[in-house]
Amino acid sequence: MNKYAIFLGCNIPARVSQYETAARMVLKKLGVKLVDIRQFNCCGYPLRNSDSRAYLLSAVRNLALAEEQNLDLLVLCQCCFGSLKKAAQLMTENGAVQNEVREILSSENLRYRGNIKIKHLLTVLHHDIGIE
Repeated sequence: MNKYAIFLGCNIPARVSQYETAARMVLKKLGVKLVDIRQFNCCGYPLRNSDSRAYLLSAVRNLALAEEQNLDLLVLCQCCFGSLKKAAQLMTENGAVQNEVREILSSENLRYRGNIKIKHLLTVLHHDIGIE
């Protein structure tokens, strides 16, 4: 059985809850277990071009929360998916911002190691579950 932390982002619950409902129903029928992590926050996308530090912290905090549960992240929103993937890539670099993000996360007893995968719903359906 596939098991993922589900990341809904901000807009899906507020504007297109039917997308969430449909995704949950389809995935349940396909035997996928979804774990809701209530501590998730915004993916950081709205801040990406105006405050890169705040964006990175917001995004990586979500990744650290999923990693704490040892779960790959299933993302419904394409903007959230891109934002989280970009943050994971940025965290592979060593720099002042990355070190600051790690330090702030540690104040919440969180740590991001880069051990999880970030997957869009369509990738999970096609690659993890398969066409059959």
